[in-house]
Amino acid sequence: MDRLRVFLRQRMRLAGGAALLALGMRCASDSPPPATVRGLAELLGRSVGGAVDPADISWEPRTGMLSETFLGRRVLFLAAPEQGRPRDLYRARVRVSLDGKPIEVCETRNITGTPLGDDAALELQQGKAMFATVAFGRIQGVTVLDVDGIREEDRPPGWFDRLLLAITSFQQTATLAGVGRTDLVFDVPARQAVLTYELPTLNIDLGDRTRNLVYDAQDRVVRGLDGGQPYGVRAVPQRHDPKPFVLWSVDTVRAEVGPEPIAWLEEKVFGAKDAVKRSAYALFTSPEETALNPTPAATASVHNLDSSELTDGSELWPPPPIPSLWKEPKAGEGEWTAVAYPFLRPVTAGGSSEAPAYFYRTFIRPDAKRPYSQMLLIAMDMRQLELGMQAGFEDPKPLTGPPGSGRLPREKAILDRVVATFNGAFKTTHGQYGMMVDRRVLLPPVPGGATIVVDEEGKVGMGNWPSSTTIPEEIVSFRQNLDPLVEDGVVNPSGRYVWGWQLSGTSVMTERTAICVTPVGHLYYAWGEEIDGPTLSQALRQAGCGYAMHLDMNPGHCGFVFTDIVDIRRKQFNLAKADPNMKIAPEKYVGWSAKDFFYVMVRDPAPKQVAGVRWKADGGAQPTPDFMPGVWAGSVWVGSLEVVLTSFDADRVRWRIRSGSKEPTALDAPPKKLQLAEQDRGRVVAAVGLGHTTGAIGAGLAFGSEPSLPFNPEFATIINETGRLSVLPPGQPAPLQAGNEAVQLPLLAEDGKLVQRGLAPGAMHLRAALCVTETGRVVMAQARHDSSAPVATALLRIGCRRVVELDRGSRHPAFVHRAGTSTPPLSGYEPSVLYALGHPILPRGFRWKPAGSSPSTKPTLHDIPRARALKQKSPSAQ
Repeated sequence: MDRLRVFLRQRMRLAGGAALLALGMRCASDSPPPATVRGLAELLGRSVGGAVDPADISWEPRTGMLSETFLGRRVLFLAAPEQGRPRDLYRARVRVSLDGKPIEVCETRNITGTPLGDDAALELQQGKAMFATVAFGRIQGVTVLDVDGIREEDRPPGWFDRLLLAITSFQQTATLAGVGRTDLVFDVPARQAVLTYELPTLNIDLGDRTRNLVYDAQDRVVRGLDGGQPYGVRAVPQRHDPKPFVLWSVDTVRAEVGPEPIAWLEEKVFGAKDAVKRSAYALFTSPEETALNPTPAATASVHNLDSSELTDGSELWPPPPIPSLWKEPKAGEGEWTAVAYPFLRPVTAGGSSEAPAYFYRTFIRPDAKRPYSQMLLIAMDMRQLELGMQAGFEDPKPLTGPPGSGRLPREKAILDRVVATFNGAFKTTHGQYGMMVDRRVLLPPVPGGATIVVDEEGKVGMGNWPSSTTIPEEIVSFRQNLDPLVEDGVVNPSGRYVWGWQLSGTSVMTERTAICVTPVGHLYYAWGEEIDGPTLSQALRQAGCGYAMHLDMNPGHCGFVFTDIVDIRRKQFNLAKADPNMKIAPEKYVGWSAKDFFYVMVRDPAPKQVAGVRWKADGGAQPTPDFMPGVWAGSVWVGSLEVVLTSFDADRVRWRIRSGSKEPTALDAPPKKLQLAEQDRGRVVAAVGLGHTTGAIGAGLAFGSEPSLPFNPEFATIINETGRLSVLPPGQPAPLQAGNEAVQLPLLAEDGKLVQRGLAPGAMHLRAALCVTETGRVVMAQARHDSSAPVATALLRIGCRRVVELDRGSRHPAFVHRAGTSTPPLSGYEPSVLYALGHPILPRGFRWKPAGSSPSTKPTLHDIPRARALKQKSPSAQ
């Protein structure tokens, strides 16, 4: 008994001490907030280390007394790091006391995670949560969430993949059922949005009746206010296709424990695999001798070539052979062979000859320590091809709104031209390198990052992003990754030794991919099954690349697939991996891709289809090579008058201005040029009449730095610099210098509006007008009328802003004489003329060197006035 008393006395002292300690801790802790919405907002704000406005809290539907008592009730709320900063959408459980005081917040998850995008106007009704995302002063889109769980049709079909999805869903949303999501992505961001909920309908008022939207949250269909096609908006449901178990495991573990353990494991696994293979090769194979410092493939820069040095551009394609690193190359090593799958779509631009193969491939062995290691190269003829890019639905994780769609665009004009897909770059967690798709910024650019850009003309450039983060207006899409592998022929110019996330060493041996542009202007895709970063750099220089960028790495992430889309809805396509050892599923980028990717299209060289104009290849002679036309014909109706249009591709012609024999002669003025040089005569594809001036009218003409006829400030001026035309308004001095040519013509329209000359009536005769588009395309309009208004109006309708009349005052009937027709161009004319000289197709890839290295003057997100995103409940919901 005494022993029992001693035991209890000792334990009571211990229990009393524990009770005092607990009481002290309880007194030191924050007291429960009051049973008010503001008190709840304070508790939620503390749980995420930020600020929460009481108006930004929405309770999810009740789940039962027992569940809410012991686990808490779920709540959605918007929170910012501090008041006035962009908000993210969070989800959490909140436990409350019997008297209604919130006492605990748990299972908190950041649902959106877009630090540069401000989530606003949160509303939750009948299991649907809706909010808008604001970035850069515009509404980027509206998101609708199914808080009850991911829809059945959005889940993968197999039970095992559904199990993996459930685990991922719990990581991201704190529930095994997950959260379904549909994004209404605004291709043209709006300044304001008022959201009115009448579920299952969401009405979106953008302040413009032609843009207002109605979204059916049940069927996930968005339409215009009157039921028509919505303007500039897409409904993108988030699908969850099966993910390979290895990739899922890596992503799941990385999300829980960080990237270091995964990097350690990859280093050990890939290192051991490489060591075993090298040892086995050394045991059973005799050593091979390598050549020292192989000369890179010869690729002269196309920009240093004069058009007279080219016949039809065939000198630039296919690429030149790649010299081998080895004294005894393998069969086919470095030799390009055409890719000739029967399902690959031919170029059907209306040309009269057959185009060459637009894909070639070869392989090289770039590693002197590993003779078995090969790198595949796919060459893309950028005369015939265009490049697009798309963000995945997981990566890159956007900082400014909804994620990417992860699928090919569904426009028929794109799907009908797709011929290949290939992998993109690193995950957002490995550097947050920038990406923009169709002018929608997912991640802002990283200064100095290796970048591939697509501009509004469809040309593809590669280069380092400047120190300014301002995005040039002509850029439509871009993707970045790491530093350049090759820059202007220099291997690894930044001296980087870590190519991928790793803990030590120079680079692991694994699958790696890259893309490069040659000095000629073609693109190469590179894939190596066992290669490290430095060797990849050396190999691309060996192949003749001028600038190269590392893409993704590791099995399952890398691959190039030749593609033909037959019927996307019925999942009918022809697919072929460029190498059978590529570990990706061939249909990965056709269906739904978690990561970003590129797609390759056959180029459509026709002018843009605007104002109902149907362009077709003009029936006259085309610039060589003629498999891709450069001169186009069309027509547009202005009232009851049909106006005939002729369009000249800026890259397919070079212009010359020549004086007519009836132009007056000014005393002591330089002589006028009447005829073409001998080397130009065989290249003429068209002659365009300009009329001639008179002494009373006095329109200027110049060939060099001094005018042959004095310039008149009342006339517009066509300047010909290096074979390209531009139009200056009246009163603007012409930059006359050696090599330039200039001719003055009357102005018909300025800034998209007709001027008095364009409206003036006159005699009935064949009239013509000319404009130069922003992309340098020269377009002419012809019609018989007593006014030049119809021809000028036709050009305004197709997007021209400044239009001149092709009549210097003599009232000569307009003409466009075309080679290969019954009215070919003449060697000389009474009126002055514009001669169009055919020019070979040049590759549309280029070394991108953007101007400007000063700090950005573009205001940051916090300097831009916020767009208005308001929620407005329906009367029945109030």
